[in-house]
Amino acid sequence: MILSALLILNQLSVISGAKPVFPFSSMASPEPEENVYNKYAKYPAYCSTPEEMEQRAVPPLQGNSNDGSSKLIHVTALIRHGARTPFGGAPRYQCWDGYWDNEETGIWNCDLKTYISPPAATKEKGQFVDGEGLLEEEPDFLFEKRYDALTISPEKTGNNLNGTCQLGQLLMRGYDQELRNGLHLRQAYFYDGDKTADEHAASDSRMRLWDLTQDSNGGRRTSTPVIGDPTKEIYQEPNLRYRADDEQRTLMSGQVLLRGLFESELKSSGDDEAAVIRLHTADYFLDTLTINKYTCPRTLDLQNEAYASDEYKKWIDNSVEVKAVKTFAKEELGMDEMPYSMLDCMMTTICTDRTLPDSLNDYDGSLGPTPWEESVQSSSMSAAEGESGDFTNMFERIANFAIKNFTFPYKYNNAAYPKLGMGPLWKEIMANILPIVDSANNPSSGTPPPKLALFSGHDTTLMPILATLGDNVWDGTDWAPYASMLQIEIHEITNSDETSDFPSGYAFRLIFNGKVLTSKMDGCAAGSELCDSQVLVKQVEGFAKYQERDCASTASVAPPADDLMTEMKDAAETLVAAQGGVWVVMSLVIVSMALGSMLTCFLMKRRMRKPYGYRQDSSGLGDLSMSVMDDDENHFHSEDSPGIDSVGSAKYGSTHSDEMKFDENNLI
Repeated sequence: MILSALLILNQLSVISGAKPVFPFSSMASPEPEENVYNKYAKYPAYCSTPEEMEQRAVPPLQGNSNDGSSKLIHVTALIRHGARTPFGGAPRYQCWDGYWDNEETGIWNCDLKTYISPPAATKEKGQFVDGEGLLEEEPDFLFEKRYDALTISPEKTGNNLNGTCQLGQLLMRGYDQELRNGLHLRQAYFYDGDKTADEHAASDSRMRLWDLTQDSNGGRRTSTPVIGDPTKEIYQEPNLRYRADDEQRTLMSGQVLLRGLFESELKSSGDDEAAVIRLHTADYFLDTLTINKYTCPRTLDLQNEAYASDEYKKWIDNSVEVKAVKTFAKEELGMDEMPYSMLDCMMTTICTDRTLPDSLNDYDGSLGPTPWEESVQSSSMSAAEGESGDFTNMFERIANFAIKNFTFPYKYNNAAYPKLGMGPLWKEIMANILPIVDSANNPSSGTPPPKLALFSGHDTTLMPILATLGDNVWDGTDWAPYASMLQIEIHEITNSDETSDFPSGYAFRLIFNGKVLTSKMDGCAAGSELCDSQVLVKQVEGFAKYQERDCASTASVAPPADDLMTEMKDAAETLVAAQGGVWVVMSLVIVSMALGSMLTCFLMKRRMRKPYGYRQDSSGLGDLSMSVMDDDENHFHSEDSPGIDSVGSAKYGSTHSDEMKFDENNLI
C-alpha cells in the first residue's frame, strides 16, 4: 500500500550530510547551499529573509495571562510555500533582454533533493492502524530524485531552467523559511515546561494547544466538543490534518514546517517504527486551493468583468505612473509590453542574490506599497509626466504596478471573484471549525475535528482568502511574501453568556505573518484581539460552498457533446415525421454513401502511388533513428513541426500541462 505520508525522522543526520537513517516519502535532503542575503543592501519583504521571518512569531494573547478566561482549542494555518525557482522557462517566461543568455539568471541548479519511499517488499514490517485492520507498510529503501537526466554539458541540462532545478522548485532558502514557520507554531502552541521561554505565546496557559507536561499525548481535552484523539500521537489524525496541492514546492514546504513543529515527537518514535503523517491532496488541475477557472468557469467571467470595469480602465489607460512604467520597460529593458512574469523575474532574481540589470538595481524600500487610491488619483496628472524619463525607484514602481494589476479583481465588486473561487477551500476550512463553534447545527461526521489543520498552498491561496474576509482586512497592495502564514485560532470562552462579548461561547483570532488582524473584520470591536466566532461564520457562510456553487459561465459557448447529439436526434425525428421525410432521409444516406466511396477510392489510389523515404538522425538514436518522410514535410518530427510527438504529448498531458501551469493561479 503506497502511503500518502511524510516520513520525517532523524532529519538532522541528513542536514549534516549523512545518508538518511530512516525512510522518507517525498522528503528533501538539504545539502550545503549558500544561504545568505548579502548581495543587496536591502531586500523586499517578499524575500522573507531570516530577519523578516523572525518578526513573524505568533504574538502572545493580550490580557491577564493564565487567568483561565479562555482556552485555545483549535488552529487552522494556511501557508504559502517558501522561496522557489522561476515558474516558467523560455520563451514564455519573459524578463529583460539577456536574462536567458546570462549564465547567472539563465541556468538554475538546485542542491535540495527529494527522497522517495516505495512500499515495503513484504508485509513483515506492517502494523494494524486505526483499529480497522489496515496494514501500512514501511519502505525498505529510498530513491533519490535528481533533475539531471537531460545533460548537455557539465554546466547545462535540457530542462526548462537549463540546470538541475524543476520549474517552481523549493529552494534551500525556502526550506529554512518553512522550518522557521514550524518553530513559530511550536513556540506559540506547545508548552514544554522549562523549555518554553517566557516570551513565547505558549507560556500563557490560555494558548496551550498542547501541554507536553501533562502526559505523553500533550494533555488533550476530553470535554465537549471532542477535538482530536487522546489515544493517538499528536502528529497523527485526527489531531493533525495536513492538506496541500500536488506541487513539489507546496508538498515539501508543508513537510518542512511539520518537521520544525513535531521534530522531537517524530524522532522519539523509535528506530523500529516509522512515524507516518498523512497528506491529503487531489488531482492538481481539479484542486481548489487556488481559484480554479477550469472547474468553475464563472470565475473567469468575474475576473474579466473586473478588468472591463471603468475603474480599472481609468487606471490602466490614463494613469501617469502606468505610462512611466511602460515607457521604462520599453526604453530600458527592451520590452514592448510589460510581461505577466515581470514580478516573478525580479523577485526570484533579487531573493536569490542574482544580479539585476543596472536600471532595476535601485531597491531601497523607500516607496512601499502604493495605495490604490493614490494610483487612481495619478490619472489626473499630466500625461507628459509619465514620459518624462524620471526613472528612479523603478524596482518598487514596477512591483507596485504588477501587484495592483494582478490583484485588482480580488477587491473588485465586494470580492465577488475570490468569494466564488475560494468557496470550496472555505468549506473545507469551516468543516473543521463549525463542529466546534456550532456543534448543535454542525455535528461531527464521526471523526473529531483536528486540533491543528495545516493547508500548504500559494500566494494565490492566501491573498484571495484574505480578500473574502472584508474590505479592511487586506488592501490588495501587499503581496503575500514567501512562506507567509495565516492563522485562524479558535478559543473556548469560560463563563460566557448572551450579554458578554462572546455570546456563542467561542472566539476567533486572525493572524497574518505575526500581525493580529481580527479587529479589521466587520463586526469585531476596534482594537480587539478576540471576536465572537459567529462573526467569522456569518462572514463566510454565504460563499463557503463547493459543488453547490453556481459556476455556469454566462459567456457564449458551444453546446456540450451530449446536448449536441440530443439536438441532432430531435431534428432527425422531426424530419422523419414530416410528410415525405422518410424519402428525404433515404436520399441523404444514398448520396452520402456514394460520396464517401468516391473519396475513399481516390485516397487509396493516391496512397498506392506515394513513394516512401527514410531519414537518419545520428544526433538522436544513431542508425536506429528514422522518420517516415511524406510528400508534406510537415510530417517530420522537428521542433518547428512537431507532428505526432507533440500531439501525443498534448493528449496525455505534458504539452497541455505546460500550458495549464501558466494559469495565474500558479504564476507567483
